Amino acid sequence: MLRSQSLIRPFDPTSVKMQEFYGLCGTKLNIAIAIIAGLDFALFGYDQGVMGGLLTLPSFLSLFPQINTQSPPPGWSSSRASNVQGITVAAYTLGCFFGAVATIWLGNFLGRKKTIFIGSSIMIVGAILQASSFSLEQLIAARLITGFGNGSFPFGTSFGGD
Repeated sequence: MLRSQSLIRPFDPTSVKMQEFYGLCGTKLNIAIAIIAGLDFALFGYDQGVMGGLLTLPSFLSLFPQINTQSPPPGWSSSRASNVQGITVAAYTLGCFFGAVATIWLGNFLGRKKTIFIGSSIMIVGAILQASSFSLEQLIAARLITGFGNGSFPFGTSFGGD
């Protein structure tokens, strides 16, 4: 037997203690991540779908008349209202793009778990801001924030272990 072979020991998985994250580790942590990731996936489609339905709701259009293409505000053309409506809807996707680009660097710095939790927290803040919007500017900013949180979600690695 070579001398160098005697120094190599087989790996014993029971000797390694799992690191906790927010009090969770192992299967419980993976379940928490799966639930948050699943909600994030669902919220992406839900947000886009709900916004499409809101665009024709009379109470929504009375609060945000700038996006009413049928009867735009005085001095506005239907084309201008349509552009503003498109910007409002696309703000979410634009936020997703910037969140995804930021995750290229932030994800390496923060790690997968922290990026998931921070991205979800940003989405919650953005959703609260959207729900409490009483001006078009706030709605657009809130959609950018929500999109940023969704885009910063590292989808490809959400369910794997560290």
